Amino acid sequence: MKWDRETDVVVVGYGLAGAVASIEAYDSGVKVLLIEKSQYPGGCSILSGGYVLCANSVDQAFKYLQELSGDRVNKNLIYSFAQGLVENEQYLRRLAEVNGGGVKAYGHNEEKALPVINRYPYEGSNTFYTVIIHDIPGFNGKFPWVQRLQPAGVNLMKTVMDHVERRNIEVLFSTPAKRLTTDAFGTVTGLIVQSASGELAIRARKAVILACGGFEHNQWLQIQYLQGKPFYSMAPLTHTGDGILMAQKVGAALWHMWHIHGAYGFKFPEFPIAFRHPFSGARNPKHIMPWIVVDKFGIRYMNEYQPAPQDTGHRAMEIFDPDMPGYPRIPSFLIFDEIGRKRGRIAQPLSLGEYAYEWSDDNLEEVRKGWIISADSIQELALKIKEIDLNESKMDPKELEATVFRWNESVKTGKDYLNRPSGTMLPIKVPPFYAVPVWPIITNTQGGPVHNEKQQILDAFCKPIPHLYSAGELGSFFAHLYQLSGNLGECLISGRIAGKHAAGEIPLPEFN
Repeated sequence: MKWDRETDVVVVGYGLAGAVASIEAYDSGVKVLLIEKSQYPGGCSILSGGYVLCANSVDQAFKYLQELSGDRVNKNLIYSFAQGLVENEQYLRRLAEVNGGGVKAYGHNEEKALPVINRYPYEGSNTFYTVIIHDIPGFNGKFPWVQRLQPAGVNLMKTVMDHVERRNIEVLFSTPAKRLTTDAFGTVTGLIVQSASGELAIRARKAVILACGGFEHNQWLQIQYLQGKPFYSMAPLTHTGDGILMAQKVGAALWHMWHIHGAYGFKFPEFPIAFRHPFSGARNPKHIMPWIVVDKFGIRYMNEYQPAPQDTGHRAMEIFDPDMPGYPRIPSFLIFDEIGRKRGRIAQPLSLGEYAYEWSDDNLEEVRKGWIISADSIQELALKIKEIDLNESKMDPKELEATVFRWNESVKTGKDYLNRPSGTMLPIKVPPFYAVPVWPIITNTQGGPVHNEKQQILDAFCKPIPHLYSAGELGSFFAHLYQLSGNLGECLISGRIAGKHAAGEIPLPEFN
């Protein structure tokens, strides 16, 4: 095969995981080429809150992660991940030295007392804490393509970008990977990419690392692997599962493709990116959420404020009813009143570049746009929902009125029949009343190619595909329940491991 370029390690995807993998491979003494499909770096990482998961005990973390995995991940990988979590804080502190960024830890001891992560009731759950880069001298927390994102998430990407630039690691932007190349024995030898001038064949003497994210905007993969439909995503539009498909082509097995990190949120025709609701991080049992969520019939069916509000909220929406036939909870409807409207924005758009949107603080601009429906009574609100005819809405005015009445009675007693914490509840009594369609929203997918504790991608017989690695959410460690801040913690762990092991491969002979 004729090669247009040669290097030792090719890293596909310039998010946090890809950047760390590039840094580690370079520091191991090899030549690295980093390619990125988008015109700018960041991926899902730059949209994040910036809190990196850490742990203070390998054994305790191992016990908790075993439960969290739902028996879908082998013990060697779980133990390796637990070790990585214990190493994350010091690694992040070393990274921050590149630009003098300040580092803070939360939830670890009395000096780090702010709990910011959900802890399911499993043994070992109290071993976890998080670390952020809170500021960087001389950096205002902004890039030209970034609007209104969490400072810690931007600081985290800025830090690894500074490392990449300091090492003069070559980066090719607007260069999507199209397919992997292999020799007669199935060993990965490089990949084909699309450049502005046409296809390029890049030889990787040691390895290819796929760190190009999930399938957040691949409708075909969503239809095949997710039970409900449609799902919408707030991830960058470039996340179309390219790494998953390329890995499959060379024999990779897949795992937990159904598992996504996401909740319920908003999608409007004017924007290709979905918007999430503003409640993030771990649930605060005293933080008022001013709405309820009802199905197409006007019936409330979920605890709207779950332990991690941006995680598993979509699961209750995916039920299929063969008697309809269809999905009676897709879309659902967020219901609130005038008091709730005034409490603050109901959506938190997280998007980049030309797709950025600034939601109004009082939600009135979105009422004027028609995104939020308003009415002077609950029954009138139900009729207006029927008028918009989303998926043949079967909203019953009397049913919705009964639902709101029952909700208000629950607020009085402080006991919700769906177990929502009493401190989060607010009555829906003061007109005008409001409704807005909500859909299953993907923050990021977790499924993808199977990998082992060395981040080697495995085939259907659990054998490593030679010279092929993954990092980040491309076949994430999280297989059943997601731990808040876990994907960022995973980016550091998997990037370190993949970069070092890829650099340690024996170079392919020249005839390849």
